[in-house]
Amino acid sequence: MFHNDFFRNVRNYKINVVVKIMIISDFVIISAANLFSPIFALFITQSISLATLETVGMATAIRAAFEAIFEIPIARLMDRTKTEKDDFYITVFGNTLAVLVYLGLAFCSTVWQLYALQALLGIASAMVFPGWCKVFTRHADKDKAGVEWSFYDILIGFGRALAASLGAILALAVGFRLLFVAVALLTLLGTMMLMMIRKKIYLK
Repeated sequence: MFHNDFFRNVRNYKINVVVKIMIISDFVIISAANLFSPIFALFITQSISLATLETVGMATAIRAAFEAIFEIPIARLMDRTKTEKDDFYITVFGNTLAVLVYLGLAFCSTVWQLYALQALLGIASAMVFPGWCKVFTRHADKDKAGVEWSFYDILIGFGRALAASLGAILALAVGFRLLFVAVALLTLLGTMMLMMIRKKIYLK
C-alpha cells in the first residue's frame, strides 16, 4: 500500500524537466555502479594476477584518496566562472571518464592496472559530484527543493538495493568482464540522458 501511494505521488508530482532528467540519469548511473560494488572484492581476488585482500583495501583507498584530493580544486575551478556550462560539461566529462574506467576494468589483469583505474575513477567522481549538485540545486524548484531532493534520495536508494541484488546474479551468469561492459553501457546511457538538458543550462 505504501509503495503504491509513493509511486502514485511521484507520477502526479510536477517537477521541472531538468530536475526530472537529472534524477533519472543519476538513477541509471548509480544503479550501474552498484551492480559490481558488492562483489568487487571477489572480482579482484579471482581475476587480478597476484591480488590479495590487501590489494582490495589498497584499491579502495586509492579511489577514495584521489576523489578527496581533486574534488575541492575542481569545485573551486567551477566556482570561478559565472556560467553553468562548465559545471555541466565537467560533470558529463567525469561520467564519460567513468565509462572508460569500467571498460578498462573489464580487461584489467594486473594490480598496477587496477590501481591506475581506481585513481582515474576517483578523479571522475571528483568531477561529477560538485558539478551535478550545483546544476541540480540551481534548477530545483524553490518551493519544492526539499521534496525533490527526497525523491532523488529515495529513488537512488531503490536503485542501489536492486542493483546490489542483481549484480551477483549477473556476475555468475555472464562473468565479471561482461558485467563491467554492461556497467559501462548503462553509465553511457545515463550520461546521454544528461545531454538532453544541455540547451537548458544557464549561460550566466
